[in-house]
Amino acid sequence: LHCCHPSIIRQNKSPRPSMVLRGADTEKGHQRRGSPKHSNHAAAMCLRLLFSRQCYRALLVVIPVFSCMQYFIFHPFATRVAQDQDVRSSFISHTMTYPKPRRKIVLLGPHDRYNFGDLIFTSVVAKLLVSRAGFSPDDLLFGGMVTVDMTKYGGYNILSMKQIQSLSQEDTDQGPYDIIYLGGEAVGCNFDCAVKMLPDERTKTEARRERIHDCPYLIPKNLLLPPSMPKNDTFQMKNYAVINSMGGTPCNECKKAIETADYIALRDRNPLFPDSAVMMKELHPNKISEAAEEVLQDLFPGGVNTRQKIIAVQHRDIPTEEARLELALALDKVSKAGHATIVFFVAGTAPNHDSLSCYKQIAQMMTEPSIVYEEENMWKSVGLISQAEAVLSTSLHVRIIAFLYLRPRLTWCGLEPKHPQFIALWDTDESPRCLKSKNETWSVLQRYYGPNPNITQAATAIAYEKTVKKYLESFDSWSSLVGWRRYSTRS
Repeated sequence: LHCCHPSIIRQNKSPRPSMVLRGADTEKGHQRRGSPKHSNHAAAMCLRLLFSRQCYRALLVVIPVFSCMQYFIFHPFATRVAQDQDVRSSFISHTMTYPKPRRKIVLLGPHDRYNFGDLIFTSVVAKLLVSRAGFSPDDLLFGGMVTVDMTKYGGYNILSMKQIQSLSQEDTDQGPYDIIYLGGEAVGCNFDCAVKMLPDERTKTEARRERIHDCPYLIPKNLLLPPSMPKNDTFQMKNYAVINSMGGTPCNECKKAIETADYIALRDRNPLFPDSAVMMKELHPNKISEAAEEVLQDLFPGGVNTRQKIIAVQHRDIPTEEARLELALALDKVSKAGHATIVFFVAGTAPNHDSLSCYKQIAQMMTEPSIVYEEENMWKSVGLISQAEAVLSTSLHVRIIAFLYLRPRLTWCGLEPKHPQFIALWDTDESPRCLKSKNETWSVLQRYYGPNPNITQAATAIAYEKTVKKYLESFDSWSSLVGWRRYSTRS
């Protein structure tokens, strides 16, 4: 711009460069092109053009136009980047988030053996992550002590945590993985406790070989990080861990995972949220209806006209014959007065859970009709409960499913506090509390059974809706944490 100032241009007394060039080009330029004299003349003309008034005026127009174009083209992009950075910084402080590709999520729990509640947790959380939080099914991995196919029980294909640890540490696209501790009372179960729950010696041997931590169902999240990651890096790779509505008293081996978790929800104390099983009916209505129809066909193969009213009964293994006889007498009274067939079903066949042989002996002791339903399938168990006139159980999650389907429900509680806690916190005020004796079963049930029950379905429906809403508050909070690739900054 300085070179093109008019004070400099005015010192040039020669004809206008444009006219000289035009004349040279039309008259002699084609004859003299390439000669030294022609080259010197052309160079002189270019310099004169550069310092001309036309050049100066053109620059006065072009420069402002270019500046405006630069602002409107690049400013919106810079603004969007700044806005994105503000959103991410408000989301989690001191964290940089990269939304693609998403980090994979491990759903860890005792769903590597048949236990009703543990399979329910998995189906609920997996469904919500896909349908509500927007994850792909391919983003989810299901971890346990051993690698096992649980689909015939209504579960998923489970990988041992040793395999998942290796995948997480080596996955440069979607690792290291985040981890969800699914629920139940796994916080109080160390490795020896968990091994005893496995079905056979082969599986127990495999679990010992695949062991990576003393608390198998609450693996600390840092074990999924690459072992070679430098500890003094400015930017540290970070993964997240979530405790999803768990209960019970933690054992020493499981405390590290709890202390390093990024989000904690508990079902029996603060921060208090319902058990995730309360979402089952809301998430899987069609699948449960289909399973219920299959159950009725299994129970009454003669067709619709042969179907009878049923009362669903689940009870953990009873060790003594005297106690089995007590239950048989109580169920005879229920069956006769309620005009219904007793249907026994298992909510879990792990050691110290339910026993089909126990059911069969009790059925033989009874004088009223009964059926031992031998299916070990979570979906069919839920379907059976949904069709029952009443539900009697020792399992908390059988009680919860009966609550969801607004069924009359009685619970034979042991010494564990989880049953009365759920009833007091989430069930209706009119709902029956724990039974102290088998002999009082019908005397209590008859208040809630039949055309004029003490508790209405409307009252249970209101409690159910509140419980679902409360659990979703927790889910929406923790599901926004997981799945994003982040690096934490070291101060």
